[in-house]
Amino acid sequence: MISCWHWMDAAAGPSRWVISDRWDGLDALLEPNHEIILAHTSRDVLHALHQLDENTREAMGARARRRILEHHTAAHRAETLERELECAMRRVGRGASATLPFQ
Repeated sequence: MISCWHWMDAAAGPSRWVISDRWDGLDALLEPNHEIILAHTSRDVLHALHQLDENTREAMGARARRRILEHHTAAHRAETLERELECAMRRVGRGASATLPFQ
């Protein structure tokens, strides 16, 4: 199984468009039929390959790349992790001023 982060990093390349199966949370990362094609069957994959023209595919790839670079890079994930750790530390009483163990 390919992790979502692996193909998202690959999708950040220029003019790449993505066909994926459906999984929980995917539509929060990329907008179906605008930034990504979701396929239920091999017939859906073939339809996308044969019916979408090159300009449509390139535009879709550009939109996906823009979204990924604006919201889903490793730096974004690190910021989210840091925020979540700080919230967890506040909940257990260490307070916001406590130093994170990796700082």
